[in-house]
Amino acid sequence: MKRHQTGATLIVVMIFLVAITVIGTIAIRQSMVALNIATNSQVQQLILQNSDSAYFNIELPTNLKKSFSADGMFGYIEQAKDKNKELIFCYRGDQTEFFDVTRASLMEWESGKTKPTNDALGTDGYCNAKLDATGNWFTSGRKAVMTQVAVKFSTEMEKDPFYGRQRGQDPKKAQMQEAKRVRIFAVSLMPSLTSVDRADINTCLQSHMNEVTIPEDTAKPTIAAGTKDLDNPLKTVTECLSSLNVPFTTQVSEYLDIQDSTT
Repeated sequence: MKRHQTGATLIVVMIFLVAITVIGTIAIRQSMVALNIATNSQVQQLILQNSDSAYFNIELPTNLKKSFSADGMFGYIEQAKDKNKELIFCYRGDQTEFFDVTRASLMEWESGKTKPTNDALGTDGYCNAKLDATGNWFTSGRKAVMTQVAVKFSTEMEKDPFYGRQRGQDPKKAQMQEAKRVRIFAVSLMPSLTSVDRADINTCLQSHMNEVTIPEDTAKPTIAAGTKDLDNPLKTVTECLSSLNVPFTTQVSEYLDIQDSTT
């Protein structure tokens, strides 16, 4: 008896193979998405912890005492002539002291200039993201996160007319020092998780201010249309890094330097 082969079994098997392949592909994609979400969460947590670590060191009583000395992070730029300056240093975990003015840099938009000046104290204070950089520029022992700290006595105006004023005392009558607002910016980033040119990251860290302040006697520079944030001096460090899609976070804390009248 002659038998005819219709190939139905082969067709059914092929359908099953296609279905299994599609299901497997979807499962892999879902796993990759879940892994990316978990990785992003871990990255954000890690860089936040490093920024928090910088603030914990700033607020330590022993460090605060040094900070208000003539060569401290606050005392060095608290004079009226320093109102537009940012004192910048890289929070390096291998350093015995949290802040050392000999390893800090100053950034200031000087009168008549078209961009900030960043080398008044040299450039050793800025974090260096280049792979061939000598020394350890990272905050933690894992050498994954670097944190750059900037200190500035803010000149931005507040909407509240009594913001930052001593309460219960007239500074002039009591011959007290006027309250001073100081902002501390902690920028933490993971340069190893990006394919961006490390030189571009350094440009953001070393050529852009955290709070752009242009002197009153200096005209605001004209920026050509289409200019990248990387090359725009009016952009902050945060805006510059955002344009590069670098994993980073910027934390800003504001403190009031007020003379204690109770002692």
